[in-house]
Amino acid sequence: MRKVLVVDDEMEICLLVTQYLKKLGYEAAFALSISEAISKIAGSSYDILFIDLNLTDGSGYDLIHALQASNNASKIVVISAYDSERQKALQKGASVFMAKPFSVKTIEESLQQLKFIN
Repeated sequence: MRKVLVVDDEMEICLLVTQYLKKLGYEAAFALSISEAISKIAGSSYDILFIDLNLTDGSGYDLIHALQASNNASKIVVISAYDSERQKALQKGASVFMAKPFSVKTIEESLQQLKFIN
C-alpha cells in the first residue's frame, strides 16, 4: 500500500485530502506544520507528499529543500492558491502543482500524473 503525507496548516484540507486518499486505497496521514512533517518523515517513508507552500512555521519550499538535502525520494505535489507559483514549484523539485481550490478530480489527476493511479 502506498503511503502519502499531506502537509497543510488548514485542518479541513488535510482531512479532505487524507480521507479521499484512503478511499482510493492509500495509507494517508497529515501534518499541520513543517516541524511535524519532518518528525513524521523521520519515522516513516512516504511515496507522495502533498505540500502547501504557505505554512505557519515557514514555506513549503523549506520542506522541499530539507527533503532534497536528505535524499528523500518521495514524489512531491505542491498545493498553492497562487497559480503564479507553478513554475517555481516545478523548478524547486515538485513533480506536480495542484492549484487551490481543488477537487477530488484534481487529486486524482495529480496521482495520474505521478503514475500512481490509472
